[in-house]
Amino acid sequence: MGVPRRGSSFIRKRRIAYMGLGVMALLLILLFRLAWIQGTAGIHMSVYGGHSLKEMSARQRQEGISIDSGRGQFTDRHGQPLTGGVVWAPVLFPDVDGKAALHGEELAKLLRTNKKQLLTRWKGLQSPLIWRDGRGEPVQINPNEAGKLLKLAPSLIELVPYAKRYRDLPNGRQWLGFLYERADRASELPMGAAGLERTLEPLLSGVGETFVSRFVDAQRRPLTHIPLRVSAPSNGHYPLQVQTTIDLPIQEQIEKLTESSHLAEGAVVVLDAGNADVLAMVSRPFYNPSHVDPKKKTDWSNRALKAITPGSIFKLVTAAAALESGVVQPQEQFHCHGTYGKYGLACWKKEGHGTLNLEEGLAVSCNSVFAHLGERLNPKQIQATASALGLSRTVGWQERNLAGLPQFRPLDHEEKGAVFGSHTNASDPGVRVQTAIGQRDVLVTPLQAANLIVTLLHDGQVHAPRIVKRISYADGSTLLELPAHAASSPEGSRLIHTSTARTLREAMEKVVTQGTGASLRNKSWNLAGKSGTAQALKNGHPINHQWFIGYGPIERPRYAVAVLVQNASTHSANQATALFGQVMDLLAQSS
Repeated sequence: MGVPRRGSSFIRKRRIAYMGLGVMALLLILLFRLAWIQGTAGIHMSVYGGHSLKEMSARQRQEGISIDSGRGQFTDRHGQPLTGGVVWAPVLFPDVDGKAALHGEELAKLLRTNKKQLLTRWKGLQSPLIWRDGRGEPVQINPNEAGKLLKLAPSLIELVPYAKRYRDLPNGRQWLGFLYERADRASELPMGAAGLERTLEPLLSGVGETFVSRFVDAQRRPLTHIPLRVSAPSNGHYPLQVQTTIDLPIQEQIEKLTESSHLAEGAVVVLDAGNADVLAMVSRPFYNPSHVDPKKKTDWSNRALKAITPGSIFKLVTAAAALESGVVQPQEQFHCHGTYGKYGLACWKKEGHGTLNLEEGLAVSCNSVFAHLGERLNPKQIQATASALGLSRTVGWQERNLAGLPQFRPLDHEEKGAVFGSHTNASDPGVRVQTAIGQRDVLVTPLQAANLIVTLLHDGQVHAPRIVKRISYADGSTLLELPAHAASSPEGSRLIHTSTARTLREAMEKVVTQGTGASLRNKSWNLAGKSGTAQALKNGHPINHQWFIGYGPIERPRYAVAVLVQNASTHSANQATALFGQVMDLLAQSS
């Protein structure tokens, strides 16, 4: 006997068999033993649908189990499934006569367990059970094993097409989230605990489960002449399907890159340079959505949405603020001697950079140049420019009063970051100097950092990164379209000037051609960007957060990318720059 390949085929065959052969036999049984509940229009046999006397009587003659929660599914931008899939799993029915013991050793081997454990569990069964492995995953039966398994325990084991939501593998898709069971709900249906599973919960929950069941006699022995029955909701609009903006091949390849480059903690975000759609978002360390401990947030938290010290990538904001407020001219000359002379500040280049202008200072990431700018700027100018560029606020796609939800915000727990701390004296010039180089209280998420690049490519227009594109009914018709759009601007804010955005783009090109990103000069595309190293403490020990953000190709930008490497050794080279180059090579090959 072979195992059918598709669950839908199995269900159709079972329904046809039931309608064509089982109805007459079932009616005869019911006429003989339950004649008093007989109806003129036939007997409704939906085991899990309602609460009529007819249904309650039928329920006493059946044993069943859920094989699909009816929850909505996710796909990538091309329609490739991100959730869902069918595996053929064994269902054990109560063994009232102890027949399973006759072939205990052979059954245990096929079910990936030992004889004692199998028979002990089987003996205590009061209802059907999907047999699972030690990790709680349904045991998958291959075609070569199916016939033998069913022959060893006829009527005690059935193979059913079980809907498996996730692949049982670690990955960096924390934006998708995971599910957990809530015991306080009568139905015990899964609820979204994080990511899109949580933010889209009201739409994903569906209209009911699919059950497979069998009929038994008064002693709970199976009625073998009546086939298994599948009961499913009859609403053709559900389950819904959510099409994301994610490009699954790119997501998977970047996940592999983070593995091969030994990235322990951090994130990689790839946005479409045209409209800020999220094409890939990888968070390290990986998590396994099939096996999540909700208490261990460090595993399943999405680091791409968590704010962290940005270091020198924030110099793009400082430069923009200085240009917008007129406290600097592009060709003004600065002098870097290695030490700044106050606030304990020094440039990373001990011997100094010599004489250089703003653009050159940004290319080589000179601390002295930006310390001067920090002293000249006031707190309001720095804060206003950061906000105008999409920082210190959430930027993910959102809409009010959509699909009955007061606030529709797909990106889960996106942090807004900060420029100045709530208790910081921003009027202190020493505070502003530290802020100007991306230290002190400045916090930025990798998503914001990638979106900052998109903003500069669009001459200061902030887009709202989108991760959900379309929500469809089961028949393919559209429930919701979620169009790309600009992010809402804070009250009183204005866009930066086109000339400012152009100056910063030219400076980012020089970062690669003659600055801190020189290692990227021989990549598949001509690239531009900005590196950053933020100093921090972890458990009392100094560590660095390494960044590189940028775009490519320069001639016709297609992708904006942010790479964050967290908690790196203070003596290590900038791993983020190297990984950024690998990501861009991958994108060039995929184009």
